[in-house]
Amino acid sequence: MENDTTYSLSEIRITSLESLSSRVLDIQRRATLVQQKTAMRLCVQVDLNADENPSGGTGPIELRHHSSDEYIAVSCPWQLPGYDAGRYRLAPEQPPGVIMPPDVVLNRILNFKFCNPDYLHTPFWVDKLCINQDVGDEKEIAVHSMDLVYQYSGKKVVKAGQERWVGCSLGLLFVEIKTVAQLTMLRRLLDSKFAENNNNEPKLLVSIEEANSVLELIETILRDSWWHRAWIFQEEFLASRHMILLLPCTLDRTGLFENEDGVDLFGKTSGEIEVRPLNFRTEVTTFCLALSRHADKVKQNQCSEILKHARRYTFLYRSKYAVGPSSVVHAMSPAIFEDISIRGITVPSDILAIAANCCRYVTRLNSQVLNNTNESLSAAVLTLFVMNGEILRHDVEREAVLEQTVFECLRTAKLQVQPPVQAGELIFIKMCRLPTVKMRSAGLEVRGVLSRLDKKIKVGVSALDQNLYWENNDVTETSTLNEAEKRLLLALAGHLESIRREGGDALHVKLREFLKEKEAGRAPQFWSQQHIQVMMAKAVCRAIAERRPLWLSRPHDPTRTWTPWLGIFVPDDPFDASVAISFAFTAAETDHELKDRGAKLARKNARVTSLEVRFDPNPNQIVPKKWINGLWFFNNKHHPRSFVVPWPKWMQ
Repeated sequence: MENDTTYSLSEIRITSLESLSSRVLDIQRRATLVQQKTAMRLCVQVDLNADENPSGGTGPIELRHHSSDEYIAVSCPWQLPGYDAGRYRLAPEQPPGVIMPPDVVLNRILNFKFCNPDYLHTPFWVDKLCINQDVGDEKEIAVHSMDLVYQYSGKKVVKAGQERWVGCSLGLLFVEIKTVAQLTMLRRLLDSKFAENNNNEPKLLVSIEEANSVLELIETILRDSWWHRAWIFQEEFLASRHMILLLPCTLDRTGLFENEDGVDLFGKTSGEIEVRPLNFRTEVTTFCLALSRHADKVKQNQCSEILKHARRYTFLYRSKYAVGPSSVVHAMSPAIFEDISIRGITVPSDILAIAANCCRYVTRLNSQVLNNTNESLSAAVLTLFVMNGEILRHDVEREAVLEQTVFECLRTAKLQVQPPVQAGELIFIKMCRLPTVKMRSAGLEVRGVLSRLDKKIKVGVSALDQNLYWENNDVTETSTLNEAEKRLLLALAGHLESIRREGGDALHVKLREFLKEKEAGRAPQFWSQQHIQVMMAKAVCRAIAERRPLWLSRPHDPTRTWTPWLGIFVPDDPFDASVAISFAFTAAETDHELKDRGAKLARKNARVTSLEVRFDPNPNQIVPKKWINGLWFFNNKHHPRSFVVPWPKWMQ
C-alpha cells in the first residue's frame, strides 16, 4: 500500500482514472475484514515476595504465561536503544513469536508491583510477550482486540462490601525528573496553580516569565518517545483514566508532596513518580491556551506544537479560545485520525487498525490484503471513515476539499453536530453515525425514517414554569428528567392535544406515555438509545423554556394522503417561524444490530442519526443539510425505508 497521506486529494485523484468514490467502493469490496475479537487475556505472572523487591537484583527471574481478566496493561515504546534483555525468561520455554522486552522494562513493572501492594500478585500484559508477533491470523485478531485489552485494564469491584479498582494500565517514560525544582513545578502544574479554566475560558495565573519555565518542563517531558508513537496513542486513549505514567525520579521527596492524609501525591513507587496522563493533558491544554492569549507568536507556536501531542479533546471542544489547528476540535474521530497521523509508526497501514480501535469502528479493513496492492492509504482511510457511518457534509467547496490531505479532509468534511445537552458532547458526537451503511456506486444506501417537517409551533408556558426550569437546570444531569422539565413536556402535550385534528392526537399520547415511563422506570444505561431519547427530550425542554419554535414532523409515505405527527424537532434558527416544508431523516440501531455490534466492543454506545435533509423522490435520494435535535416516536418496524445518500461532489 502506498503511504500518500501527505499528498492532497487532488494529487491522489490524478494517479487513477477512477473517482474517489469508485476507489472507496473498490477497497470496501476487496478488503472488508470479517472482524473477530478475543476477550482472552494471556498475561504474564511472576512470583513476588512482599519482603524483597526483585527489581533491584541481578539474578535470573522466571516468568510464565497466565490467563486472567485482572491485569496491568503495559504501554512502552518497542525500540529502546541501549537497553538489553537477558535476566528474564519464560518457563517452561519461550513460545514462537514472543519477544523478550529489555530488562529495564520488566524491572520497572516488578518494582511498581512490589511498591503497590494492591498489584503485588496482579499479572501484567505486554504486547511483545502476550501477542504472537509472527504475521498471521492470530496476530491480526490480537491487534484488532487491543481496544479491549486497554479499556478493560481497570475495573471497579466490590469485595466484602468494599469498593476498589483492580488492574490498570502502566505507561513507562524514560525522561528523568532530576531536580526538586522540576518536581515542584510539575506538582503545581498538575494542581492547576499556573492556569485555570473558568467557564471554558483559560486564565493564566502566573507571569509570562514563570510560564516560560513551565513551558520548558512540559517540552522536556514530551520529548520522551512515549508521546510520539501511534500505537502508544491508542493505548493511552483507550485506557483513559486507568492509565498511570511512571517517570524516573530518584530524588528524596519524603514529606514534600503529601496530602492531608500523609499520602504521597506522586505515588508509592520507589525511584519513580506516578502521574495520570489524563490529568497531565488537562492541565497542559489549559495552560497552553491561557499562555497563548498573552504570549508572542514564538510562544504561541510552541504551545501549538505541545498541543499536537498532549491535548485534551473535551477542553478544546468547549474552549472559547484557540491557538492554531491543533487547538480546534469539533468532533473526536477526525481528531483521532490527526493525532495518529503525526506520530511515528513502523507500518503505515497500521493506522487503519489503530483508528478503528480508537473510534470503535466495527467494520474494518484487512491491511494484509491492502499491503499486497499498490492501493492508496489515503483512499483506505476515507473508506474506513465512510463505511462506519460517519456523516459527510455536502455543502463544502469541491476545490477546497481536494487541496487538503485526507486527514484535513476528514476534519472539514465531517458534518458538524450540535449536541442536545451541554455534557458529554464529544461522546454524543462520536455516536452520531448512520447505523447501517451499504456502499453502492450511486452512494450510501441507508435505512431509516423520512418525515416531513411541516408545522412550527410555540408552546405557551407560565412564567412560574419557565423560572422553575432555569432554577433547576443542571447541565451535568443527562439521564433523567427533573420535575420542571416534565412540566414543560406536559405543557407541550397539552398544546398537541389542542391541535389533535391537524395530526397531534397520536403525538400527545406518545409523549404522555414517554413521561409516564420515565416517571416509573430507572435511569437508563448511559449512551443507550433510551439515554439519547432523554437527552433529546431535554433539548426540546430547553427550546420551550427559551420560547423557541418547535418543528413537528409526520412520516413521509407517498402511498398515503395523511399521516399523524410523530416527531418534535428543534429548528436551528430560534427566530425562524416560516411555514417552509423540509424533511428529517432519523435512524437508530435495532436491538439486533446493537447486540451484534456490542458483542465486538468494550462499550455498547448506541448510534443515532437525526438530520434535516433535502429529498428527491425520483432517485429516492436524501442529501444531509444539517444535524437537527428532536424527540421522535416512529415505529422502527414499519416506518423505516431505504434511501440513497449520494457521494459528495468532491468524491465524484
